[in-house]
Amino acid sequence: MPDPASALASTQKRRLLLLHGYSAQGTDFIRWRDALAAEGIAVEMISVGNYVTLNNEVTIKDLGEAFDRALRLAISPLNPDPHDYTWEFDAIVHSTGMLVLRQWLTGDPYTGDDPHSRIKRLKHLVGLAPATFGSPQAAQGRSWLGALVKGSKTIGPDFLNAGDEVLLGLELGSEYTWELSHRDLICKDPLYSKGADTPYVAVFIGNEGYGGLSALDSAPGTDGTVRWAGCALNTRKVSVDLRRHPRLRDNDENIIKDANGNPVRIAISPWEDDRLNVPILAIDGRDHGTMLEDPDPDAVQRVADFLNTVDSPDAYSAWLSAAQSHSAPALEVMKTKSVSGDLGGAGWQQFVLRVRDDHDDGIDDYNLKFFTGDTLFADDATEINLIAKSYSADQSFRCFYVRLSDDMLTLNTENGPSTFLWIELIASSGTSTIEYEAYAGTDLNPQRLAADSEPIRLDITSLAQGTDTLFHPFTTTMIEIFLEREPTPLNEISTLFGFLPNTA
Repeated sequence: MPDPASALASTQKRRLLLLHGYSAQGTDFIRWRDALAAEGIAVEMISVGNYVTLNNEVTIKDLGEAFDRALRLAISPLNPDPHDYTWEFDAIVHSTGMLVLRQWLTGDPYTGDDPHSRIKRLKHLVGLAPATFGSPQAAQGRSWLGALVKGSKTIGPDFLNAGDEVLLGLELGSEYTWELSHRDLICKDPLYSKGADTPYVAVFIGNEGYGGLSALDSAPGTDGTVRWAGCALNTRKVSVDLRRHPRLRDNDENIIKDANGNPVRIAISPWEDDRLNVPILAIDGRDHGTMLEDPDPDAVQRVADFLNTVDSPDAYSAWLSAAQSHSAPALEVMKTKSVSGDLGGAGWQQFVLRVRDDHDDGIDDYNLKFFTGDTLFADDATEINLIAKSYSADQSFRCFYVRLSDDMLTLNTENGPSTFLWIELIASSGTSTIEYEAYAGTDLNPQRLAADSEPIRLDITSLAQGTDTLFHPFTTTMIEIFLEREPTPLNEISTLFGFLPNTA
């Protein structure tokens, strides 16, 4: 009888792993496995993962570690050397599977130069409707009704468990996805770069929401479960520092300063020159479920080509260019329509916001609005409609969804801004003894941000770089705002602490 490891090695140089999403099972990936086999990928080299999400104590971090153990104990014995933990593989993930794999990558105990490094082992990553930044349905799933619909139906200790901890991480604007993105997307050395030592990535998403009764669960700008703009790995971060003494830091922990050596109050991370361009590739006529249930033949072929031919930055660029050209008509549908009908516009963008004070504590009672106008702070300004969601465990984290108009993509011209963009912000501590203050520029006279005061207005038109704009369709932008927290009244002995009068 031939050695199975040798047979496998002779037909395929890398194993392909398939990871399903929340409340699903490995069997949901069988049709994709068979479709890929029909495209020439050796079926015996495809391993379908199966993991638990409907358990209220299990976290995504737990799943990342469980995945690593499965790699070491279940997969590696199929290789010539069962003690070799440096073997390379490719992965296709659906929905929450993206978070499980990203968690595994960022939990690496080895450095990038070590042959055991996880990032060196993963060569290709394909996301099918990945929950890169969570799902608007996650908060619903934690409800009692969600437990009935998605909960475990197996009689036992997990009966009707909906996977509370996994769903918490999947919520829009969750602390988990915020911190995870700082470890792999907007860090000093992004884990998805143009070099050969990090994986090449492709992201596919259906351009339809659910139909029939399931359409009741479909939010605008989604495939029914995940937001179109929350799938891609093209992400950057805006930081706004309104503390008395600004101290925004770069990835080397140095305070960011302007040309005059003064600490800046607004900074935006660039689209890294060495970061891999990972936009979404639209698939016509598919939603979150049919993406797996009914594999699109063209998408299957493109995935197979991606796995088999992309082995250099040039090859990736060529493959991506062809894939984008093919998906352009399907993407155009996503720009102009949603489940609620024809909306017009340039697509959707997601903003994940966190507001903190000078003690690095979250501020959970605030209100933020975006405005545009022909002149700065115009009285007849247009408020940008935001679909807002708060993270249930900490409302200092929020997520906003915006349907972009064409003029929002052309804020700047060579002769200066054609349209101005600003935000208005107020915040409350919930007590008159504490207020939040905002400092702008070098002026050390703060503006009150209490509920009974005028909101602070911040011109963010300048965040546009050249003829660029803050707005980029089908991407997620992270925004962090720092405020000063002060006992009242400002610059006087506060009502919180004083001294008794001297009594000789």
